[in-house]
Amino acid sequence: MRKLFFVLVFVATSHAQDTLNLKEVVIKSPLILSEESSLSISINSWSANGHFRSIEQELNTVPGVWLTNTSNAAQDYRIAIRSFGSRASFGVRGIRIFLDDIPQTTPDGQSQIDHLPLHLIGQSEVIRGLAGSRHGNAAGGVLSFFTTDSNSYKASIRLQRGSFGLLNSDATINQNLSDHSSVTGSLNYQKMDGFRNYAGFENKSAYVKFNLQKNKAAHTISILHFDSPYAFDPGGLTIDEVSESRSQARKKNETYAAGESVRQSQMTWKYKTPFRGGELESILHYSPRIFVGKLPFESGGLVNLNRDFYGGTILYHSSSDSRYGQGIIGLDFQNQRDHRKRYANLSGTKGNQTMNQVERFNAASAFGIWSIAVGKSMFDFGLRYGNNLVAFDNRFQSSEETYHRQFSRWSPHLGFLWKLNQSSTWFLSLGSGFEVPALSELSANPYGNGFNPDLKPMVFNGLDFGFRYKKASFRWEAVAFYTTASNELTRYELEDYPGQNFYKNLGESTRYGIEVDASLYADKNHLLQGGLSIASYRFDDGGTEKTLPGVPSSTANLGWTYNNNGWKVLIDGRFVGECFANNSNTVSIDPYGLAQLEIHKQFYLGSAFIELGCSVFNLTDTYYFDNIRINAFGGRFYEPAAGRHILFSLKTVFK
Repeated sequence: MRKLFFVLVFVATSHAQDTLNLKEVVIKSPLILSEESSLSISINSWSANGHFRSIEQELNTVPGVWLTNTSNAAQDYRIAIRSFGSRASFGVRGIRIFLDDIPQTTPDGQSQIDHLPLHLIGQSEVIRGLAGSRHGNAAGGVLSFFTTDSNSYKASIRLQRGSFGLLNSDATINQNLSDHSSVTGSLNYQKMDGFRNYAGFENKSAYVKFNLQKNKAAHTISILHFDSPYAFDPGGLTIDEVSESRSQARKKNETYAAGESVRQSQMTWKYKTPFRGGELESILHYSPRIFVGKLPFESGGLVNLNRDFYGGTILYHSSSDSRYGQGIIGLDFQNQRDHRKRYANLSGTKGNQTMNQVERFNAASAFGIWSIAVGKSMFDFGLRYGNNLVAFDNRFQSSEETYHRQFSRWSPHLGFLWKLNQSSTWFLSLGSGFEVPALSELSANPYGNGFNPDLKPMVFNGLDFGFRYKKASFRWEAVAFYTTASNELTRYELEDYPGQNFYKNLGESTRYGIEVDASLYADKNHLLQGGLSIASYRFDDGGTEKTLPGVPSSTANLGWTYNNNGWKVLIDGRFVGECFANNSNTVSIDPYGLAQLEIHKQFYLGSAFIELGCSVFNLTDTYYFDNIRINAFGGRFYEPAAGRHILFSLKTVFK
């Protein structure tokens, strides 16, 4: 009944991802700057980040995007776009993530976002289609965040308290240093006990951004530091254990002290200057990461990983005033070095060493994108050549062993957009891409040392066909997509190594479906929002067609926002369809519905204002699962989600 309800209402309502007044936003992540209505790709954007401590609220309203694992900090967020990224055992896999154009995704395609300063985000974008020509390896979709450069306020302080021991606080200051320079600094602290036993975490971060603009040249220097001394992993449960107690942790996870500690920094420099009628842009970044993880088994169950991730990009943007259109050409270099050591996990203490290896992933690519308008039509096309070299040095043996593999690929795209009139636009996009197995996937070799010789890159091709309609107070978009992939990768577990992930290629796979989202400003105070995604994600399993596990085939959302006289009220409902927990499709996860309520009130006190807020999540106290561990051995698929829980917030802003 819930599903039928959402299907009936999605045409009349939908999701306004940009701003409440439906203004056009300049989109940055496709590399050629443009308004959303002028792009021949499936993309969403929004200009505020909900309750600021997570991105769950926003991403869950984007059709085709699936986010799980919001309460297990040791495993990090898992994000899938049209099922790309659904196989991730931890973190984000198969999509590219950026912060202020700086890659947060390592060259081998892995990402974490727990370190990002989400409370500073001023604009966010999601490319739902293939983006291999724009962003290279593992670009089944793109998620971009942009910190605010606004000096509309001098300082802010926020405190949030919530259920299960949640404490979140941040303090930010903006300061103009001169007519040409400014600095933003921010501190953030989070701590939570968790709904489940043994699910607590703590982290703290600091962020500084310095802007200098003089003689038409712009410099931006930023430093981000993140420290999480502990994040416990309560593990996956069997369905019998879930029935016994939804809040319990897996006993082995507690015995082996499963969890992680992370320390990560990022230093970046961006430079822009006019050049030959266009703009030249260069980016340099360096990010070291120290990771200690404890897995729920003895042999090799304690992992020490030291990572160095650095790279650079050079871009030339042509003038947008040229009669021959606008374009961009670029060179991109990204390097990753992981020094991975493993030891026996003796009930949480370090035992004898079982692994010592250095893994390297070097990526270099050259690309070009061009867009040209012809009457009411616009054509864009792009091409990227990427060369990826992976290497492995085994330092555990008395004589060092070295392994190498190389993966190269061309990635083209072609787009067409036709404006029927000022309100209506058709668009078509053809794209391709590839996904090289990550270092952690290649080195998880069930045959012994070295890279798994059986793993091959995924190769995919896709088509998007869509329609957009936009008026001053009403907009909607519908997109039909079809994607094929070969060598689909999936993860699995072995009886001899419980809790350890291995990977293999499946046969051909197809992804197709329809996504709809829109927004209706009923009057100046009332905004209706909603979205709908109905899709099929299928793969060939030895001649038998199966559904890719871990991603629902249908989702829908419906929301109402009221804004007036300092009050903001949001009521949001969501439907999630059935999905499967394993490749054989013998274990299904039932559909469910969720609702949440948010109330905020602003009080102005001279040049400052105070905002009080209250959010109630899972308003209906629905039983569902925050995460499904795909193909987990022994039926340990389930990580139960919390029931009804509350978040209170107090924010003071000084003008």
